[in-house]
Amino acid sequence: MTEPPQGRERSPSVAALAIHVNGLRRDIESLASKVEALTSTQAEHAAALDDIAELRQQVEQILAILGEEDDASPAEWFWLKMSHQVRDDKLSELLDWVETVLRQQYPDYLADQIRPCWPNHAEARWELSWLYQQWSLAYLARRPAPRDAAEWHDRWSPGVLRRLSQVMSRCEATCRRQPGLKTVGDSLSRVPL
Repeated sequence: MTEPPQGRERSPSVAALAIHVNGLRRDIESLASKVEALTSTQAEHAAALDDIAELRQQVEQILAILGEEDDASPAEWFWLKMSHQVRDDKLSELLDWVETVLRQQYPDYLADQIRPCWPNHAEARWELSWLYQQWSLAYLARRPAPRDAAEWHDRWSPGVLRRLSQVMSRCEATCRRQPGLKTVGDSLSRVPL
């Protein structure tokens, strides 16, 4: 028997191996592209998780700020439940704001809308305490928004002044600030609720 030439017997096995290697190469390329896609997806997820963590931190900061602003609750200005001391303190604070901010900064707006006897009028105390709270939020908040100041000037202040103008127009000539209430620091507990 003659043996086949040396290259022929190995040719079919080399060809089979070459086909097998080529199949493995395609499998490896497919797996490499899948690994690359997974790596890209993991990077996207990591970025999304970082964004979520940052968003959570921002929400916590906002909640902390809102929690701080809870100290300025309207309930603190509920005149009907105030003790005499708290009423004196709040009325003194409000009187100070009316005299130093409203009368000084907006004299033409006020004209006769807010007479010196305003603490004697429950409507004026309610309206001005509410307006003061809105002003504080617009100007004294940690991060005031320009729209809050715009609303104060365009919406809240004119409405309060219009309503107080009606109240003060009915005020009799005999209605004057009670004796002892001429300065901010004086006792205000004699003001009727």
